[in-house]
Amino acid sequence: MTGLYVHIPFCVRKCLYCDFPSYGGISSYLDDYVEALCREIRATSYIGEAADTVYFGGGTPSLLTARQGEKIMSALTDTFRIDADSEITFEVNPDGIKSDYIRDLIKIGVNRISMGIQSFDDRLLQLLRRVHTSAEAFAALEAVRTGGVTNVSADLIYGLPGQSPEDAENDARTLIGLGVTHASAYSLIVEEGTMLKRLVRKGEILLPEDRVTEEAGERVCHTLEKGGLKRYEISAYAAEGFQSKHNLKYWQYEPYIGFGASSHSFDGTYRFSNIRSLPEYIKNAGKTSVLAEHELIGKERGEEDFCFLGLRTMKGIDNKRFEQCFKRTVTDAFGTVIKDLVLRGFLEKTEWGYCLTSQGILYGNYVFSRFLR
Repeated sequence: MTGLYVHIPFCVRKCLYCDFPSYGGISSYLDDYVEALCREIRATSYIGEAADTVYFGGGTPSLLTARQGEKIMSALTDTFRIDADSEITFEVNPDGIKSDYIRDLIKIGVNRISMGIQSFDDRLLQLLRRVHTSAEAFAALEAVRTGGVTNVSADLIYGLPGQSPEDAENDARTLIGLGVTHASAYSLIVEEGTMLKRLVRKGEILLPEDRVTEEAGERVCHTLEKGGLKRYEISAYAAEGFQSKHNLKYWQYEPYIGFGASSHSFDGTYRFSNIRSLPEYIKNAGKTSVLAEHELIGKERGEEDFCFLGLRTMKGIDNKRFEQCFKRTVTDAFGTVIKDLVLRGFLEKTEWGYCLTSQGILYGNYVFSRFLR
């Protein structure tokens, strides 16, 4: 079945490291944006398709009122055949989250919360320009619990300026103690065009050495797994039965349809994305095309995508599914590459295909690049 993604590109303010398509301080556009979203959803050419995941991402979806969220969900349920057991995820920031808001989200179908915590160190939160404090993160997780959502994910970032491996480990240990069922742990990446990139270039922010970041990552991984969250993707950990069904679609070469400014989609044949401009999107969505890019994914490109996305998961490449998709085996397509990576200790054979070794995880980007022809 298809996954549905709804992009809410609004934030209270832009975080230091963020290169996502999101905008701070312009929430006055929200009402008009929601109307445009609903128009785009109802005008889709995929009307009537079955879906089993919905993901509200951003930006900060929790800037939506419950009523605005209800309007969007109504448009989705009017347009798609959404399975009764669907995973419906709603991203929130910790600031201002109350249990009543969570109960209102449950009423519109939300059954999974993903919270952007990033760290429990107030000094680091301030450096990153996050708008919440550690105390608000604790309170928000309690509000989610008392509000009635038990499927809860939280994000952490390690490799932060001034953060030791011990600090990163403490963040992971704190998160485990709060009873989340899923965690995403990312190494800080300095992206072009961000405030962080400019400050690093000027020498105003110093990043940890690579070995320090690697140790932090190892400690975070060990702590999360020891706490009962099993690693199932390079940056994702989950309790049994709580893997992100929606995100697995990205990694397992399954279709997903995105709505909203800058959203991305893959229908199994084409990859396409929407325009970034909010005024242009609001004006045209549901009335005329808001596509920015539309690319046919040929067999060769599809095989590449299937492999490097699949290798992000601990299961890795599924030989049987590869053959179903492309009518030849993965060794027919990449036999020489796979043989070399196995010999060098980056890949290992499994009962269903090939996956990264622990060494392969450390050099994941290199391994992925070998599948690009």
